[in-house]
Amino acid sequence: MRKLTLLRHAKSSWSDRAKADIDRPLSSRGRRGALKIGTYIEKNKIFPDLILCSPSRRTRETLAQIDPFLPDGTEVKIEKSIYSAGTGSGLIAYLKSSAIEEVHVMIIGHNPTMQQMALDLAERTPDNGYDRIERKYPSAALTQIKFDIDDWRNLGERGKLAHFVTPKMLPGPDDEDEE
Repeated sequence: MRKLTLLRHAKSSWSDRAKADIDRPLSSRGRRGALKIGTYIEKNKIFPDLILCSPSRRTRETLAQIDPFLPDGTEVKIEKSIYSAGTGSGLIAYLKSSAIEEVHVMIIGHNPTMQQMALDLAERTPDNGYDRIERKYPSAALTQIKFDIDDWRNLGERGKLAHFVTPKMLPGPDDEDEE
Protein backbone atom coordinates (compact mmCIF):
# COMPACT_ATOMS: atom_id res chain seq x y z
CA MET A 1 0.00 0.00 0.00
CA ARG A 2 1.30 3.46 -0.96
CA LYS A 3 -0.24 6.80 0.05
CA LEU A 4 0.08 10.12 -1.73
CA THR A 5 -1.07 13.31 -0.02
CA LEU A 6 -1.37 16.44 -2.13
CA LEU A 7 -1.50 19.82 -0.39
CA ARG A 8 -2.00 23.05 -2.26
CA HIS A 9 -0.25 25.96 -0.56
CA ALA A 10 -2.43 28.12 1.67
CA LYS A 11 -3.74 31.52 0.59
CA SER A 12 -0.91 33.81 -0.42
CA SER A 13 -0.61 37.56 -0.11
CA TRP A 14 -0.76 39.88 -3.08
CA SER A 15 -0.12 43.00 -0.95
CA ASP A 16 3.28 43.63 -2.56
CA ARG A 17 2.75 43.23 -6.30
CA ALA A 18 6.42 44.01 -6.93
CA LYS A 19 7.48 40.70 -5.35
CA ALA A 20 8.41 37.90 -7.70
CA ASP A 21 5.80 35.12 -7.73
CA ILE A 22 8.16 32.67 -6.02
CA ASP A 23 8.64 35.15 -3.13
CA ARG A 24 4.97 35.76 -2.25
CA PRO A 25 4.27 34.96 1.45
CA LEU A 26 1.11 33.59 3.02
CA SER A 27 -1.63 36.01 3.96
CA SER A 28 -2.99 35.98 7.52
CA ARG A 29 -5.98 34.07 6.18
CA GLY A 30 -3.56 31.59 4.61
CA ARG A 31 -1.78 31.04 7.92
CA ARG A 32 -5.11 30.36 9.66
CA GLY A 33 -6.18 27.97 6.88
CA ALA A 34 -2.91 26.05 7.04
CA LEU A 35 -3.27 25.69 10.81
CA LYS A 36 -6.76 24.23 10.31
CA ILE A 37 -5.32 21.73 7.82
CA GLY A 38 -2.50 20.92 10.27
CA THR A 39 -5.08 20.13 12.95
CA TYR A 40 -6.90 17.87 10.47
CA ILE A 41 -3.63 16.12 9.58
CA GLU A 42 -2.90 15.42 13.24
CA LYS A 43 -6.46 14.33 14.09
CA ASN A 44 -6.58 11.92 11.12
CA LYS A 45 -2.97 10.74 11.50
CA ILE A 46 -2.02 11.76 7.96
CA PHE A 47 1.68 11.51 8.69
CA PRO A 48 3.89 11.31 5.60
CA ASP A 49 7.25 9.60 5.61
CA LEU A 50 8.55 12.12 3.07
CA ILE A 51 7.43 15.64 2.15
CA LEU A 52 8.37 17.03 -1.26
CA CYS A 53 7.88 20.81 -1.15
CA SER A 54 8.08 23.47 -3.82
CA PRO A 55 10.78 26.09 -3.14
CA SER A 56 8.30 28.98 -3.22
CA ARG A 57 7.94 31.04 -0.06
CA ARG A 58 4.19 30.32 0.25
CA THR A 59 4.68 26.52 0.07
CA ARG A 60 7.53 26.63 2.60
CA GLU A 61 5.39 28.80 4.91
CA THR A 62 2.49 26.35 4.50
CA LEU A 63 4.87 23.58 5.53
CA ALA A 64 5.99 25.63 8.55
CA GLN A 65 2.35 26.03 9.64
CA ILE A 66 1.58 22.29 9.48
CA ASP A 67 4.96 21.17 10.84
CA PRO A 68 3.94 21.34 14.55
CA PHE A 69 1.22 18.77 13.77
CA LEU A 70 3.64 16.27 12.19
CA PRO A 71 5.84 13.76 13.98
CA ASP A 72 9.36 14.94 14.76
CA GLY A 73 11.88 13.94 12.15
CA THR A 74 9.58 13.88 9.11
CA GLU A 75 11.90 14.02 6.11
CA VAL A 76 11.49 17.11 3.90
CA LYS A 77 13.02 17.73 0.48
CA ILE A 78 12.68 21.02 -1.35
CA GLU A 79 12.07 19.97 -4.94
CA LYS A 80 12.52 22.70 -7.59
CA SER A 81 10.46 20.87 -10.22
CA ILE A 82 7.28 21.21 -8.14
CA TYR A 83 7.23 24.99 -8.61
CA SER A 84 6.79 24.75 -12.38
CA ALA A 85 5.17 21.33 -12.67
CA GLY A 86 2.32 22.37 -14.98
CA THR A 87 -0.47 19.81 -14.99
CA GLY A 88 1.34 17.31 -12.79
CA SER A 89 2.22 14.61 -15.30
CA GLY A 90 5.89 15.35 -14.67
CA LEU A 91 5.47 14.81 -10.93
CA ILE A 92 3.66 11.54 -11.54
CA ALA A 93 6.57 10.47 -13.77
CA TYR A 94 8.98 11.62 -11.04
CA LEU A 95 7.25 9.38 -8.47
CA LYS A 96 7.33 6.43 -10.87
CA SER A 97 10.94 6.83 -11.94
CA SER A 98 12.64 7.94 -8.74
CA ALA A 99 14.06 5.71 -6.07
CA ILE A 100 11.52 6.87 -3.48
CA GLU A 101 11.13 4.06 -0.97
CA GLU A 102 8.87 5.89 1.49
CA VAL A 103 5.36 4.47 1.75
CA HIS A 104 3.59 7.80 2.34
CA VAL A 105 4.64 10.84 0.30
CA MET A 106 3.20 14.34 0.63
CA ILE A 107 3.66 16.96 -2.07
CA ILE A 108 3.14 20.61 -1.17
CA GLY A 109 2.66 22.53 -4.37
CA HIS A 110 0.56 24.76 -6.57
CA ASN A 111 -2.45 24.73 -8.83
CA PRO A 112 -3.23 23.60 -11.42
CA THR A 113 -0.77 20.81 -10.59
CA MET A 114 -2.30 19.62 -7.31
CA GLN A 115 -5.86 19.57 -8.63
CA GLN A 116 -4.92 17.83 -11.88
CA MET A 117 -2.84 15.19 -10.09
CA ALA A 118 -5.78 14.46 -7.77
CA LEU A 119 -8.13 14.14 -10.76
CA ASP A 120 -5.67 11.96 -12.70
CA LEU A 121 -4.84 9.62 -9.81
CA ALA A 122 -8.05 9.20 -7.77
CA GLU A 123 -10.90 6.87 -8.61
CA ARG A 124 -14.21 8.58 -9.26
CA THR A 125 -16.95 6.94 -7.22
CA PRO A 126 -20.31 8.30 -6.08
CA ASP A 127 -19.96 10.65 -3.12
CA ASN A 128 -16.21 10.20 -2.58
CA GLY A 129 -15.36 13.89 -3.09
CA TYR A 130 -14.01 13.59 -6.63
CA ASP A 131 -16.73 15.91 -7.96
CA ARG A 132 -15.76 18.58 -5.42
CA ILE A 133 -12.11 18.32 -6.49
CA GLU A 134 -13.21 18.70 -10.09
CA ARG A 135 -15.24 21.84 -9.31
CA LYS A 136 -12.64 23.66 -7.24
CA TYR A 137 -9.32 22.99 -5.53
CA PRO A 138 -8.95 26.01 -3.25
CA SER A 139 -5.92 27.20 -1.32
CA ALA A 140 -4.80 24.73 1.37
CA ALA A 141 -6.90 21.91 -0.09
CA LEU A 142 -5.61 18.49 0.97
CA THR A 143 -6.20 15.21 -0.84
CA GLN A 144 -4.97 11.77 0.11
CA ILE A 145 -5.04 8.86 -2.33
CA LYS A 146 -4.20 5.26 -1.41
CA PHE A 147 -2.78 2.88 -4.00
CA ASP A 148 -2.72 -0.90 -3.86
CA ILE A 149 0.94 -1.11 -4.92
CA ASP A 150 4.16 -1.88 -3.09
CA ASP A 151 6.48 0.32 -5.15
CA TRP A 152 6.01 3.81 -6.64
CA ARG A 153 7.38 2.49 -9.94
CA ASN A 154 4.14 0.46 -10.22
CA LEU A 155 1.95 3.58 -10.06
CA GLY A 156 -0.51 3.22 -12.90
CA GLU A 157 -4.02 2.43 -11.78
CA ARG A 158 -6.11 5.03 -10.00
CA GLY A 159 -6.17 4.87 -6.24
CA LYS A 160 -8.82 5.19 -3.57
CA LEU A 161 -9.63 8.76 -2.55
CA ALA A 162 -9.25 8.62 1.22
CA HIS A 163 -9.41 12.34 2.14
CA PHE A 164 -10.40 15.59 0.52
CA VAL A 165 -10.66 18.61 2.78
CA THR A 166 -10.36 22.38 2.59
CA PRO A 167 -10.06 24.89 5.44
CA LYS A 168 -13.62 26.04 4.82
CA MET A 169 -14.88 22.49 5.54
CA LEU A 170 -13.22 22.47 8.98
CA PRO A 171 -14.29 23.98 12.30
CA GLY A 172 -12.94 27.37 13.23
CA PRO A 173 -13.41 30.93 12.07
CA ASP A 174 -14.91 31.08 8.60
CA ASP A 175 -13.02 33.11 6.09
CA GLU A 176 -14.51 34.52 2.95
CA ASP A 177 -13.68 32.86 -0.39
CA GLU A 178 -10.59 30.67 -0.02
CA GLU A 179 -9.31 31.12 -3.54
